[in-house]
Amino acid sequence: MDTGTHWPASVQELRAGLDAVGLTFGDVEQIVVTHMHTDHYGGVQAILQETEAAVFVHSQAKRALTDGQEEFARTESFMQSFIRECGAAHILNRERKYHPEEWRDVRYLEDGDTIAAGGRDWSILHTPGHSQSDICLWDQASGDAIVGDFLLQEISSNAFIVPPEPPSGERPKPLLQMRESFSRVYDMPFATVYPGHGEPFAGHQGLIDRRREEQAARCEKILSLLAEQPRTVLKICRELFPWLKENALFLGLSEVQGHLDLLVEQGRAAGEPHEGILWYYAV
Repeated sequence: MDTGTHWPASVQELRAGLDAVGLTFGDVEQIVVTHMHTDHYGGVQAILQETEAAVFVHSQAKRALTDGQEEFARTESFMQSFIRECGAAHILNRERKYHPEEWRDVRYLEDGDTIAAGGRDWSILHTPGHSQSDICLWDQASGDAIVGDFLLQEISSNAFIVPPEPPSGERPKPLLQMRESFSRVYDMPFATVYPGHGEPFAGHQGLIDRRREEQAARCEKILSLLAEQPRTVLKICRELFPWLKENALFLGLSEVQGHLDLLVEQGRAAGEPHEGILWYYAV
């Protein structure tokens, strides 16, 4: 269930963990990827060098896995345009290199599917927001839920800005998606929740309540700034997260844009382009 990154130290740590219970990569029969972020799928290829394991991932990942460099280029082009619209092109130079993923036996999952693992049947819940490919696995018999980065206790998951899915011309609104995913699972009888980072926990409803409160508070802070004068995403980011530098700045831009999407959805803010940069104001 997820593999860690592709970095040698991460792969070795995973190998050592299996060795501690008398297993090797060659014993792995299937790999489930909770979402397509490299700290969760990066080790897949290292494992596949020693096993014929099937890889299970949500079908939203199919374009990235089958179109390869073309999809990478499309995504990077969108990200550059997003950075320009934020007013950050002069300080944020996003440089990423394409690394092909060669997964042999990929099984694409859909919401409502069931996968057998560890002697249990796990229901697949598509919970987009943190990424478009996020899934949770829920064992209805025990209540156990494996949630990737959808529900984290120590930090709130960033709702990452992503390009539109062709042929649509409109990008997804990931924070709105995340809130819909919160609502979907809120009343589900999760028992122990196993997150992608941190320790297992119980009480997912209380965690969702806190995240909603945090989002509401951040929206009010942003609205108070917009009430003073119109601002770009970068200007808001600088005021909310002055410590963010270089590549980490993108996380802040994404976080701010998500809350602006929510304010626009609520009819409390709006944006207008000026010379290729979006300026937001209170309504």
